[in-house]
Amino acid sequence: MLTSSSEPALTSERVDDLPLLVHQLRRMEVDQSIDQVLLPPHGNRQGLSFGQLAVGFLAYILTECDHRLSPVEGWTQDRRESLSEALGAAVREKDFTDDRLEDLLAALGDEATCPWEALEEHLGQHLIRAYSLPTQTARLDTTSVSVYHSPKPDREEDSLLRFGHSKDHRPDLRQFVELLGTLDPAGVPLVTQTLPGNRADDRLYLPAWRRMVEALGRSDFLLVADCKFSSLSNRAQVQEGGGFYLAPLPATGEVPECLRQWVLSPPFPIKDIWPEGQSPKEASKEAPKEPAPFEGFEVVRQMSWQDPQRGEDVQWEERWLVLRSRAQARRQLEALHRRLSKAEAALRRLARRPGGDRESLEGKVQAILSRHRVGDFLAVETTEQVTQERHYLGPGRPGPNRPFRLVEKRTLHLSLRRRGEVIEEFETLAGWRIYITNSPARGLSLSQAVGYYKGQWQPERGFQRLKGRPLAASSLYLRREDCIRGLLVLLGVALRVLTLVEFVVRRELQAQGEDLAGLYEGNPSRTTDRPTTERLLRAFEGITLYRFSVAGKVVYHMTPLTPLQQRILALMGLPESIYRPPSRAGGEFPRRG
Repeated sequence: MLTSSSEPALTSERVDDLPLLVHQLRRMEVDQSIDQVLLPPHGNRQGLSFGQLAVGFLAYILTECDHRLSPVEGWTQDRRESLSEALGAAVREKDFTDDRLEDLLAALGDEATCPWEALEEHLGQHLIRAYSLPTQTARLDTTSVSVYHSPKPDREEDSLLRFGHSKDHRPDLRQFVELLGTLDPAGVPLVTQTLPGNRADDRLYLPAWRRMVEALGRSDFLLVADCKFSSLSNRAQVQEGGGFYLAPLPATGEVPECLRQWVLSPPFPIKDIWPEGQSPKEASKEAPKEPAPFEGFEVVRQMSWQDPQRGEDVQWEERWLVLRSRAQARRQLEALHRRLSKAEAALRRLARRPGGDRESLEGKVQAILSRHRVGDFLAVETTEQVTQERHYLGPGRPGPNRPFRLVEKRTLHLSLRRRGEVIEEFETLAGWRIYITNSPARGLSLSQAVGYYKGQWQPERGFQRLKGRPLAASSLYLRREDCIRGLLVLLGVALRVLTLVEFVVRRELQAQGEDLAGLYEGNPSRTTDRPTTERLLRAFEGITLYRFSVAGKVVYHMTPLTPLQQRILALMGLPESIYRPPSRAGGEFPRRG
């Protein structure tokens, strides 16, 4: 029987996905990369390095879906044994204070030295080698992130947080612009950058492309971007640098008229286009032949641009891909007819009570046409009818000799009709758009171009993760702008973890020809071959580390891994030993590979 002095002391701490995340971050060499690009803290600073601090903070962000600094210290203290074992270094009580985390963010976000460029280049090169990531295609896009911050009065002019065109539809809020460059098809970020909220997007793409070239060590990859990339100078400089691009042209300048002429009078036969990897289904009596989702043709044009600095001309051959999406055309036509119906209903209601002021009535008509964007499709005419009425003077009944005066009465009428010829032309042009590329046809066919641009949702998914759960970049709790930049650098690393884990697991499932079951609560038999990282991490909830202390002897016990957890670790290429109980002597923490 144990005496009171020998009664076992039992403590526990939640482990969950912490070992998995820390081990994944260390395999990605996040700690080494950060320690390489940042100067070490001042000589009196003891404890974890900047790289180890970043790994622990990133594990907190991904586990808790929160990037506030103040809760991190308590969170790490509750998991001190597990975090020390995973990091291979003893975590001290004050290693994760908000002051130390703020120092880390300020160093990462230093605008004078831009350490994130060297960090992302090192990370990108390592991830490409270590995970055999495809590098033939990359994507670039930008988004705005609205915040409730206000800069200091003396920093108003050079602040990161500015008013600008808001993609969140919040023009009343300040914002910053976030650029994201990813590798296809993994969606793993290669470059990120945080810029002032009033920065024009078209000037961001070329520097980002050059950073991608440095990270990849080659320029002959295909860059897929949106129409903000498509300025002539951007295209010319990518061409001169040996790169390839694919992007839609904005409806400005000569483009709308070129598109109109080519669609109404096609210079080449229009052919059906099936995206690469998608083939038409065989027709049958029950299911007739399905139309191709796209159709179009291409026009080759000679392009020229003069470098304003060197005065030299850049000339190249560019393919203008004139493509029509039938699904997009259907959506545009349905939207037009909905707007027409709503506008006509509003105008008929107005016609029943037009009032007596013609100028006021015409103003209301224009407001309705503008609100529903149908000014080109509806012809509305305001007419005025003048009649005269006798108003008899004095009392008594009207008679032939009774005096009267004539009073003019003016009545306003509205008449409307649809402009059939304009609507018919819109129906013909619906769904058509021009895309431009300098890639030769043997390297990028029409079907391949359609398939590549259909994948442009990929950066948008990264933005959804970045702005919403789990990274929540739009919820800022920092005042210093260098710390804001540094936080966005770390959130970019966290986004790499989410996309890389997802890509590796899906690739392994595809190679094995198998699905994964057990990820969906309430439906354990449901399987998927495209699991998300968020669901994979959630599968590790409930793992607990127990610590028994009896008569000066410490014994550890870890919750056993389930078959699902073991399978996920195998798919990720991680050893199950990362979840073994701590086993160390003399306070040493061996580094695990």
